Amino acid sequence: MRASFTLLSLTMMLLIAGCGGESDQAGGSGFVEANDVLVSAETGGRIIAQRFDEGSAIAVGDTLAIIDPSKVELEINSAEANRHTLTASLEAARLQVAKARETETFARSERDRVAKLLASGSATRKQMDQLEHEANLATNARQTTVANVEIINAQLTKLDADIARLRRQLLDAYVISPASGVVTDEYIDEGETVMPGKAIAKIARLDTVWVKVYLPASKFSSIKVGDKATISTEGGGSTYAGSVIWTSSEAEFTPKNVQTEKSRTNLVYAVKVSIPNQDGKLKVGMPVFVTLGA
Repeated sequence: MRASFTLLSLTMMLLIAGCGGESDQAGGSGFVEANDVLVSAETGGRIIAQRFDEGSAIAVGDTLAIIDPSKVELEINSAEANRHTLTASLEAARLQVAKARETETFARSERDRVAKLLASGSATRKQMDQLEHEANLATNARQTTVANVEIINAQLTKLDADIARLRRQLLDAYVISPASGVVTDEYIDEGETVMPGKAIAKIARLDTVWVKVYLPASKFSSIKVGDKATISTEGGGSTYAGSVIWTSSEAEFTPKNVQTEKSRTNLVYAVKVSIPNQDGKLKVGMPVFVTLGA
């Protein structure tokens, strides 16, 4: 509907300009438009709070909705308790390693001492074999305790990854606006259960807006991307600086439903102009006039 009205108003303006004489500068009227951001749920659950309505002004970082986080919070608490248990087990395992190393050192020392006695004939082979056996057992015991430490460290690494994932899910329960603007569409109701990927809201970004105008070939030929533009509102007042960010590569026929058979042969070219709107005074749907090359 808006597109039809836009083309109608622009076509009438071209007809009037054609009757009143050519202007040195290209220009046209149009309606302010904005780029949309679709915000979706990244986790599933019941909506326990909704903090926006259609038409609400939203700032980047605002919380739009809260998806029940209680289940994730309980899982985090359980995982952190398990981590405390594993940490205690790790400390005990490290003590076992230290004890096993001490035992191994003593067993090796005794074996080496008896080996010297055996060489001098003061010890028997049986004593040597026994101490060799005990030294090997001590080495195996030390290697087992070291492996146990590695296993617990691996369990802690996995658990930390699980906790990080749960904390991310907790953050996802708070749906945050990625942009500033105005909510144009609302897709949820408080109390509703949503699935991951469910659309929450559509936000029109108002920090930079744009307008599309249509020019006849005689005016369009001199327009290029990067050209400056001046934008004025219908009521006069403030003007805004803009720039051409796109020009059509082919002509379009003017609307058939509002033109006489003769004027249906008129061709126009679309030009898109970007307008910084930091003060937010330009609203979606606002009629404006664009002067190109100003």
